[in-house]
Amino acid sequence: MRILQVSNRIPYPLNEGGTIGIYNYVKGFAEHGIDVTFASLNAIKHNINLADAKKELEKYCKLYIVNIDTGIKVHKAFFNLFTNNSYNVERFYNNEFNNLLKELLSKNEFDIIQIEGIYASMYIDAIRKFSKAPVVLRQHNVEFQIWERMAANENNIIKKWYLKLLTQRLKKFEIEQLNKFDAVIPVTNDDAEIFIASGCKKQIFISPAGIEVGNFSISDYENVNPFHIYHLGSLEWLPNREAVIWFIENIWVKISKIDKRFKLFVAGKNTPHFFKKYECENIEICGEIKDPSEFLRDKAITVVPLLSGSGIRLKILEAMAVGKLVISTTIGAQGIKYINKKNILIADDTEGFYRIFNNISQNPNYYNEIIQNAKTLIEQEYSNKTVVGKLLNFYRVTYNIN
Repeated sequence: MRILQVSNRIPYPLNEGGTIGIYNYVKGFAEHGIDVTFASLNAIKHNINLADAKKELEKYCKLYIVNIDTGIKVHKAFFNLFTNNSYNVERFYNNEFNNLLKELLSKNEFDIIQIEGIYASMYIDAIRKFSKAPVVLRQHNVEFQIWERMAANENNIIKKWYLKLLTQRLKKFEIEQLNKFDAVIPVTNDDAEIFIASGCKKQIFISPAGIEVGNFSISDYENVNPFHIYHLGSLEWLPNREAVIWFIENIWVKISKIDKRFKLFVAGKNTPHFFKKYECENIEICGEIKDPSEFLRDKAITVVPLLSGSGIRLKILEAMAVGKLVISTTIGAQGIKYINKKNILIADDTEGFYRIFNNISQNPNYYNEIIQNAKTLIEQEYSNKTVVGKLLNFYRVTYNIN
């Protein structure tokens, strides 16, 4: 089988859920014997080391990259107000990339063209002109839902108005795009239900994010401090930033009074400078980390206090795989086949978090069974080989591919 993946981001380095999610499919396809071609935009603001990215990705695919400046331009954002277009989306259009796709499709035949996310979906028209292959949209989340939740949580009147405007335009674009594809591949059942309710009439196949289970060993993390808590996730992603601020300002002050031994470590790509104001005796702002394994070594608990967002959180799956206790909001854990108090702990307000941490303070080993159950869940449901294999079988059966 020959697959062309089209993405608005290079899935490397593996320092955030979005890149890991795409990378695991590239690698997974290749390990199943698929001939993979990967065409990607590279937002120059991310400052990716292209030599390292090519060295890693070219193990699994033929790689094509076009640089693009996706930074927010004040004058363009202003003039966009007088159109009906989504500014979120139009920042990702690049004529050079459009021409690259035309060239690839003119010179090569593919069995499947898989578009990675809504921001790359605008290239569907060019793809249709030059290929008769089935084109599927792999939706990592419901993008407009993320913006709806952020708008609802915003208190500043002007920001709230602007977020609502962006949300309305993005929602219109996203819903219109769904029916341009032969199939839509969401990562969660929740997302699939939203797409159907929004008018998606195309075939839907749910394919969750997978992780390389063999990369993780609980034995590497045996000497942990049961009172060390962490949040690890890109802090340029607004839902993560919103979540950490909410957790520190509304919850952590109460948790820290339960037991002086509790300490919170916050790490993530592009941590804003103003986060340093939160540093104190029991909060450490770590910024971007080079070695996640080393960062996790002495920590027992991860918190995922998301108030907005969509899709599935790979950081939760990875934490479960290495034997960390996961404490999350319902939104943070959506899309995962969890059972509260069996393989995860769910809290959606101050009282819920307080009660959990109070119990931990009294008996740090109380949740060992939850940790073991979580690792079993990962092995049974989220092995990357299994997840990718199911998607490939869907392609073979649906489109009669040998």
